[in-house]
Amino acid sequence: GRGRGRGRRGSRVAMDRGPLRNEDIDLDEVRVIDEDKEIVGVMSSQEALEIAEEAGLDLVLMSPEAKPPLCKIMNYSKFKYEQEKKQREVRKRAAATRIEVKELKMRYNIDTHDYGVRLRAATKFLDGGDRVKVICQFRGRENDFRQLGLDMFMRFCDDVGEGTGTLDGNPTMEGTRMVMMISPTKEKVANQVSKKQERQTRSKAQRGEGE
Repeated sequence: GRGRGRGRRGSRVAMDRGPLRNEDIDLDEVRVIDEDKEIVGVMSSQEALEIAEEAGLDLVLMSPEAKPPLCKIMNYSKFKYEQEKKQREVRKRAAATRIEVKELKMRYNIDTHDYGVRLRAATKFLDGGDRVKVICQFRGRENDFRQLGLDMFMRFCDDVGEGTGTLDGNPTMEGTRMVMMISPTKEKVANQVSKKQERQTRSKAQRGEGE
């Protein structure tokens, strides 16, 4: 048990270390740049560290494969924070453009009320920029009524309307299930992405991150 614990601790340290910095850098010759990317010169890492410490900053090994290796004098904590902030922004933008798939289940003999409920749900999902997967399950002798299920699917698409969603290919059979995919129009997707980004901007401003 003790060995496994050490292994986990070691893995965490290895992941969190980031680039070599300060006393961890021990090289005879490095090329040094400052925070403004201006060249300071070529010197030993010890000399470079002394310059960084005098400025109250860190010496960070940026390109160990360069000839000579490239070090930068910077505020490493600020640098790390900015990197993490950029990564969060990338994740937020990816979330804003992600299209989800919502499932709706219907029977071939669905009643008018339930049909209307599914139609309103599909319209809401498509307006929100998501795709809709409509499923019709056939059991036993119900398989004789697949044509009724197909007719219902086509009517459902017509009722959704071309301005809201478009049919992806033709309905297919997956075992005893008939499946149909409806995608939102490009305008709906673009509008939803814009709305998500606006919400994120407002939320960011309210938290004070926009300052």
